[in-house]
Amino acid sequence: MNKDVAGYLMLLILAESDGNFDNREANVIVDYIEEKFPLGGNLDEATDKISTLQPEHYGDAFMKAAADFYMESTKDERTDFLRFSMKLVRADNKVEEHENELVTMLFEAWDV
Repeated sequence: MNKDVAGYLMLLILAESDGNFDNREANVIVDYIEEKFPLGGNLDEATDKISTLQPEHYGDAFMKAAADFYMESTKDERTDFLRFSMKLVRADNKVEEHENELVTMLFEAWDV
């Protein structure tokens, strides 16, 4: 999966991980799509994946997407994505345990 689709999937998983997909989180994802897919794009694969993914598998899918993103990205692109991920987990004014775990895993995997 290319880095932008991988990022989209990671943001979806972060938004779903607390069991409450908040509109403010959705707005962050829309901002990401507008920035990374200005001409549109096929996000069906990522959307299908998240719709069939069981919560107990979020961590594995998140880390697979993180690895895909890492392989195709520069340090600046990873930093930019981390900005989106932090904005998303803070969008509803609380960082839930599952969100914190995933973001921590991402920071560790990318050695940030």
